[in-house]
Order: sequence, then structure tokens, then C-alpha cells
Amino acid sequence: MKKISLLFCFFLAVGAFAQTSSDSIVSPIVAKKNEIKIDVLNLISNGRVGISYERFLKHDFSVGVTGMFLNKASKEDDFPTDDTRTLIDYQVIPYVRYALSKSAANLYYVEAFSSINGGQYKELTTLNNGAADYVVTTVKDYNDVAIGASIGYKFYIKESFVVDLTLGMGKNLFHADSPETLSRIGINVGYRF
Repeated sequence: MKKISLLFCFFLAVGAFAQTSSDSIVSPIVAKKNEIKIDVLNLISNGRVGISYERFLKHDFSVGVTGMFLNKASKEDDFPTDDTRTLIDYQVIPYVRYALSKSAANLYYVEAFSSINGGQYKELTTLNNGAADYVVTTVKDYNDVAIGASIGYKFYIKESFVVDLTLGMGKNLFHADSPETLSRIGINVGYRF
């Protein structure tokens, strides 16, 4: 009976040790807490330079900030006559992310963000002058603050290089001369260290 009790205690101890050692294994990605990224989608399509910094506080929780500004003077010259209603000159976007996936190498996330933004906004006014309607375009400068939410997916290559896809929408809060909604769309590439 002593041998069976001793053998039972031995297997119990080995089982407890095996469980604690497997829980303490940390992925190399999780050990890195900082990430810096560049938004290539907005750079190519809109001429906006976007740089992000993200800090991981826990495995599934992070905070960050994105700075974005317009880089092309030709966009400003064409704005009064093109089809675009809004020309965003700058955005500062602090955000909070929560990972929905348990994998460290590829994950889905939800994000809450705020956007301090400014630029130019076109207002179209239709005037009725008896026989014909005229559309008058007025360009106004604006500065505003928006809040919004996003969803996203990110994956890592060789545990350091990241591709981050983000899709979201925000609503400006304060000024009538600013656009009502903002989109948050980006394809970011970067490095985690």
C-alpha cells in the first residue's frame, strides 16, 4: 500500500509540475511590447502619411496613437473642383485595442478610438433662381474631435514584422462645418520590438 501511495504522489507531483511549466512558456511575440507601423494604403491612395505606435500592456490589451497628415499639395489645389467632399489635413488618433483571438501570431481585434482632425470641407448649396437651379460650392476649414470604433486583423511574419488591417467609422462631435463621419481604413506594415 505504501508503494501505491508513493507512486500516486509521484505522478501527482509530475502532473502538477508539467502543468505549471507549460503555463509559463511565453511566446516570443508576446515578450515584445512595442510596435511601430506605417499606413501604406493611405500613403498610396490619398497621399497621407500615417505613422502608428502601439504599446502592449497585456497579451490581449494594447493602447496606441496614430498621426496622419496630408503630403500632396496637388490634392489641395484640386480640392475645390473635384468630387471629394472632405480633405483631411491632419489626424491624431489615440486608440485602445482588445484582442479577440488567443493566438499571438495572428489575431482579430476590436478598437475604440478618438480622432482629433482638421482640414477642409465642401458645402454644396442649391439655389433656385426661377427657371434654373444653381449649385454653389463653399469650402470651409474645420477642426473637430470624433469618437468611433473599428475592427481589425493582424498577423506576424517571423515574430517581428506585422501586417495590420483596420476598418472602422467615427463621428465628429462639435462643429457643424466639419464632416459628420470619418472612416478609419488602413493597411499598416511595421515592426514589433
